[in-house]
Amino acid sequence: MKTSVALVTYNSEKYLKDQVDTILLNLGPEDEIVVSDDGSIDSTLNILREYQKNDPRFRIYEIEHSGCNGNYENAIKHCSGDIIFLSDDDNVWFEGKVDKVKKAFETNPKVGFVMHDCEVCDANLNPIGPTYFELRKAKPGLWRNIMKVSYGGSLIAFRKELLNYILPFPKKMPVFYDEWIGTMASKHSKVVFIPDILSKWRRHGGSQSTGYLSSDGDVVTKKKTSFKGSLSRFWQRVSTRLVKVGWAIFR
Repeated sequence: MKTSVALVTYNSEKYLKDQVDTILLNLGPEDEIVVSDDGSIDSTLNILREYQKNDPRFRIYEIEHSGCNGNYENAIKHCSGDIIFLSDDDNVWFEGKVDKVKKAFETNPKVGFVMHDCEVCDANLNPIGPTYFELRKAKPGLWRNIMKVSYGGSLIAFRKELLNYILPFPKKMPVFYDEWIGTMASKHSKVVFIPDILSKWRRHGGSQSTGYLSSDGDVVTKKKTSFKGSLSRFWQRVSTRLVKVGWAIFR
């Protein structure tokens, strides 16, 4: 099975080499890294082009001001592999990650989506608490994940057949890309969560996934709010779940 890695970047120079080098340890000669860059103004593209000069598995697509969801959609739509892995720009994969995840697909042809566990770390890759699965009490299940989301984008892999349901992303969807993909996968295939810890996940101020997503797709840092603001946040959570229920029924 050919592997595609959908890697998103945006001003990623600080940690990008750590991520790319550990991805490469997991890939075979027939695999590919598909990068979508969302208008970086630092040295990100220069770093990527240096890799591309020496490695034909790299494909780079530039896009501007698309945000986290648009950046992932752009990467995913250019992937040609049988299994598509998602990757942020600042994490570290363990050697053997791809092989272990692929085994979960090979065990059952009905499995369309696999997610693994990871260490949650600070910017220097020091573990800072429970694993992701422990922190989120992560379990599969369509309706369970509508109420409490388990999906972690950089921990996900899925079969290319799910692209028929995943692409294109809904316009102005009120959740991150991983919730959309996880919901479609849970509806249209078998979803498996494997307990193996296969990566380190950096949590730091520059992460694109810090905070929550507003209805227009912007990332907003969590902070204390007034009573009126709390009501607004409550309604946002309710309306977001209603949107996901609609996806589960009608998509």
